[in-house]
Parts: sequence; C-alpha cells; structure tokens
Amino acid sequence: MNRNGLSILYQLTDRLYRAQSNGEVFEAALDAITQSLGTRASILLFDDCDIMRFVAWRGLSDGYRAAVDGHSPWRAGEHDPDPIYVEDILDTGEPGWLKECIVSENIRALAFIPLVAKGHVIGKFMTYHPDPHVFSAQEREFALTIARQVGFSLERSNAERDRSATEDELRLSEERFRMMAEDAPVMIWVSDEHGRCLHLNRMLRGFWGVAEDEIARFDWRTTMHPQDTTHISEAIGAALRNQKGASIKGRYLWSFGGYRVLQTEARPVFSAKGEFKGMIGVNVDITDREISEKALRESEQRFRDLAEAMPQLVWTSDSLGNVEYWNSRIKSFTPDHGGGGGAYRWEALLHEDDLPATAAAWRQAVSRGEAFQFSHRLKMADGSFRWHLSRANPAFDSLGGISRWYGTATDIHDLRLAEERLRESEQRQRIAVYAAGLGVFEWNVDEDRTVFGNDRMYEIFGHTPADGTVTYSEFIKSYVHPDDLERVEAALREAARPNALMQLSCRIFRRSDSQVRWLDVAGRFVFAADGKPDRLIGVVADVTDRRATEEHRKLLVNELNHRVKNTLSVVQALAQQTFRTDRGEDPRVAVFDGRLSALAHAHSLLSSENWETADLADVARRSLLTRGPQKARINLQGPAVTLRPKQAVTMAMALHELYTNAVKYGALANDLGRVELLWSVKGNGGRFLDLVWTESGGPPVRQPSRRGFGSKMITQALKSELGAVVDMDFRADGLVCHIEAPLAETGGRS
Repeated sequence: MNRNGLSILYQLTDRLYRAQSNGEVFEAALDAITQSLGTRASILLFDDCDIMRFVAWRGLSDGYRAAVDGHSPWRAGEHDPDPIYVEDILDTGEPGWLKECIVSENIRALAFIPLVAKGHVIGKFMTYHPDPHVFSAQEREFALTIARQVGFSLERSNAERDRSATEDELRLSEERFRMMAEDAPVMIWVSDEHGRCLHLNRMLRGFWGVAEDEIARFDWRTTMHPQDTTHISEAIGAALRNQKGASIKGRYLWSFGGYRVLQTEARPVFSAKGEFKGMIGVNVDITDREISEKALRESEQRFRDLAEAMPQLVWTSDSLGNVEYWNSRIKSFTPDHGGGGGAYRWEALLHEDDLPATAAAWRQAVSRGEAFQFSHRLKMADGSFRWHLSRANPAFDSLGGISRWYGTATDIHDLRLAEERLRESEQRQRIAVYAAGLGVFEWNVDEDRTVFGNDRMYEIFGHTPADGTVTYSEFIKSYVHPDDLERVEAALREAARPNALMQLSCRIFRRSDSQVRWLDVAGRFVFAADGKPDRLIGVVADVTDRRATEEHRKLLVNELNHRVKNTLSVVQALAQQTFRTDRGEDPRVAVFDGRLSALAHAHSLLSSENWETADLADVARRSLLTRGPQKARINLQGPAVTLRPKQAVTMAMALHELYTNAVKYGALANDLGRVELLWSVKGNGGRFLDLVWTESGGPPVRQPSRRGFGSKMITQALKSELGAVVDMDFRADGLVCHIEAPLAETGGRS
C-alpha cells in the first residue's frame, strides 16, 4: 500500500475514533472511499425489515437510488459474505431492466463490499466507475480495510448507544420494575456483581422452589444441567466483556422434577463510572417450544426424505418464488439453473417460448395467493425439452401472508403426446363418421336424456336442438314404428349384458315430415361401478334409400331368374326336338341335358344370393346329391369357401363332368364303388383351396386314349376361371382328380 493510501486510512481511523454519531461515520467512510476507490460511492444498511436501504451517498441521482433501493446480493445476517466486483455490468446475467438502469446512471463497473458486525453482514458500501474497470489487488485490499473499519465503528457506535440507553432505562425504571416484576407472568431476576441473587420474582421462586427469605443463600448455578454449565458461563462472560445483553439457552433443574429448558435474556448493569454492578434478566420456559421445534425439524427432514423418494421434481421457494430447495431430480435437468451465491434460477429451465406465459401465471398466483398450475416445456440435461405440469401451493403465516411455496414438476411428455394422438384419432373418427353419413347419439339411462352428437343425427330424425332432449318413452311413442317396437326393446335388453353389442334395423317416423325411414343402429352400453348400464353410445345410419334400391334390385334379379329359367327350358326343348330321330332318343341329348341341368343348379344357387356369391359346399351338393341312387355313395366334406358367380358356374360344370364320367366308366358304374370329395384351405391365412375327387371300388380304370369334352371342361375351364392347377390321375383302382386354386382369386374364405 503506498504512502497516500496509508494517509487516507490514518485519517479514516482517526475520524472514526472521534465520531459521535453514525452520520459522522458515514461521512468519514465516503471521503475515504471516493479518495481511494472512485469518485462516486454509497453506503447501505439493512433496516428493521431486513431490506437494504441507502443511508449515505456521493454522486448518485434520486431516480437511480429509488430504482435499485432494496437490492442486495446477501441476506441480512449472512455470515462473512465475500465482496463482489463487477468489471462490466453488461457482461453479467442480471436482468435487462437492471442493466439499463445502471448504465443510464453512467455506471459500467461497480463493487459490493460487505459491512460486517460480529461476523454477520449488516450492510455494504459501493464504489462506481463510468467505464469497465478491473479492480486491482491493492484496491480490493483497501476496500476490505475500509469495510472492517466502518463495520467496527458502526458496531461500537451501536453498542455505546445501547449501553447508554440501558443505563438510563435502568435508573429510571428500577423502582417501577421491582413493583411490576413480582407478579409478572415471566421469571425475572436480579444478581449482584458476584452472581448472587438479589431478587427472584414469585414465578421464578416457584420454579426453583425457593422461599423469599432464602434468596440470599440460594445459588442458582447449582440448578444448571452439568452439560450446559460451560456454555452458559461463557455466554455470561462474553456479555460482561462486551457490556451487552446476552441471550442464553440452557437446562435448569425444576422443583417439580426433571429439567426444563429456559431461554434467558440477561443484561449487565453498570454504574455511571462504568463499574459492573450485576445483571438483570428474564427467563422464559421454552421447553414446549423446543419440543415443537424439534418436531418441526424432524418434519422437515421427513419432507426432504419424501421429496427425494418422489419421482417428480420437488422444490420450495420464498414468498416471491426465489427457489431455495430442489430435490435430487434436478440432476435430470439442465445445469444452467444454478445461479450465483447459491441461488437457483428456475427461469433457466423453461423453453423460451413458454417463459412469458409461465411468468404471467406465476405473478397472478403470487398476487392472489392462489395455487399455481401450468404446463410448459423444461430443458433436460441432454438439451432436449419435455413437457411438465408444474403445481405449487402457498403456505401462509399467522397474518395471512404467503411465507413460502411448495411445488412439484411432473413429467407429462408421454401423456401429452398420447393425448395429441388421441385428439388426432378422434378427429379422424369424426371425419369418418361425417363421410359415412352416420348420426351419433348418447343416451344417459339414469337421467333418461338423449344427446344428439352431430348435425347428421338431427337431420335423420327431423329433430332440432330447439325441440329439446328425447326421452326413452318419447322415442318409443313418437318415433319407433309399432311393428318394430318389440324388436327395438329386445335389442336393448340384449345389449344390456356386459360386452354385448347392440345391432338392429328398424323403422322410425321422422319428426319433421312423418316419413317412414329405415335405420341401421349400432351401439354399446357403458356400465357404472355397480354393474348397471349407465350410458348407451351408438351410431345411426339412414338406409331407407339403400333398402329401396335393394328391393328394386331383387325385383330385377327375380325377373332375370324367371327369364333365364324360361330360356333354359326353351333350349332344352329345342335340343330334344333337334336331336330326335326315327331310331329314338339320341344319347347326346341326355349328355347335353345333364350339362344344362348343372348350369341351372348353379344359376339357382346364385339367384338365392342375389348373384353375388355361392358357397362351394352348396355347389357340390346341388351338382352331386340331387341325382339318382348313387348319391348315397358320395361323401362330401370341407370348410365353407365362397365363390364368385363365374367361378361357381365353372365349378358346377366341372363336378357334373366328374360325376357323369364316374357313372359311365368309374366308381358309380357298379353297385360297390364310392366317390369322396374333400377340400380344405392351406397356406398362410388359408389362401389356397385344395380339392380332391377320389373314386374307389369301381371297374378297373385305364388312361383314356384321347381327351373328350368333359376332360377339357375340367382342366381348361378351371384353369381359366379359378387359376387352378388340375391333376387327373387315372389309377387302376379309381380316378383321383386334384385341384389347387388360389382363394384370393375365388373370393376368399367365408
């Protein structure tokens, strides 16, 4: 330190020693600071509300002081805080408004130097620079020296002030005290300079079990708990050395048995000449409070243990939301949340797009003293963002003000994604329902109230929202066609069973024009906890036009069937007339007639199914089991297989040819032979038809020398219409015809 610095410190020490008031201390300190550290400076102290306030300054405007008044990097009473040197305010993480305020005062660099008394911060002094500035080691040493001198002077000044006030108060109130102390509801005592009891009020005499005339001989020190003797003695000694009051907690023997914890507020008494005259004090039994505080500490520990066990992020904050505690789940989030001086910055966790709305919701909760709840994205340790639901509840003090907040953040990312997918699915369902022209309804059973779920439902029933809700009795009475009433009620009873689906077709009278409309209804009951039907949710399709179209088509099909049958009869008659000879019936007529009959059977089957499909088993039965006595020797077996019209006709003709050949040359040509027709489906999902015609017990079979019409019908037609592979194996013991066809081509398996 140079000679000029030593001179400044010497002048400061001398002025502080001679200072008679805090104002003189402040002026001396400001002179030293502005002479050595900068042209502008300020001194701030914590007031009674523990808020940092300006008490002296040089070169600062009123607007600047008002803007930053109350700002402090430390809390009142914080133990031995470190100074803070800001080389350039623009390079810090402080809020933008604060930076703007400081720069507008022509300040870029500044230092926060704590003023400490008894090891605890009571205020600070600050020095300012208009440009960015690096504080040298000498400047920092000088600043700490000034702070120690000023802190000591303030401590001494306050002690002197307190001592003087105490002496005056003792002189003025001693007599009044003695009169009041006797019946006071606290334990009051007075001792001499040797620690002997001069006075114990009634309550304290009762605590120790001491008679009034025994006070002079009573040694209160014998009632101290052995483990508390040392620290009580040291505290009293410190109070005497510092000539200040002492707050001492210790355990004392109670006349009713056991030890009780007493909080003693003791103050030394000095004469006008400074001679120690004794002590006066008050004892308060805080045993019950100690028990409560211990229970509170244990409760807080349980809270932290519980918080650590919870899967959510758990936090606590002060009344303004300054986070004081986070559980270990914070390790899963970005480390940017850590602030200076051990503080936490919750803002650093938030996605920048969610910060304004979150902050607004938080300010509203704080101002109204209401619970806080908000969904937002939080930044994780890997840099990704996940949706969380943050909740916080305020805790109130005895005056109804918020003392602190307890909060959690629950990861709802996967749930939110699922909800979004559900909304998209519901939207797709609504679009599908709309495109299909379906009406949606819900019937609340207990309330007997029907909700029409979309415009199509109103349109189908000729109902409007202004017409009100529809009850069950109104639906039965005014809407359902009388001939369909029993069917509707039966369908409802059937659907009232668990896992049952309601499906029916019925007629209604449309409200708007009384037209009869055919409806297809599908729905399912939702059941309450007691197992009873609670709600029926379903859809309705107006199929009136479709049914009319189907009826018209049936009429056309019936007419076509009639004309085809007539045509086949005419063809059959023409064949008989054409092939008639003088020698009698031409055998070719019987062959042609059989083929025509097979065609007619297939046609009849398709007619019964509206020319849409025919089942293979029905085709086989019509082709094989409607003939003569040989049908008893034909066995059919296989699953249901659906054929399209052309395929059904081709299969019927092929089976007719196999049957005809069996009657003429094969197993059905005698009285012992048998025919077995077996079919199955095979491949993944049953995609191929496997059909085998097997003859046995008939005359010996030989390979034919040429292929006739029947063989060509079987192989070529099946290949063309069914895409089949046909194998004709003329074994000696009987023909085996193996047919394989893809079901994808035949219409699939029913």
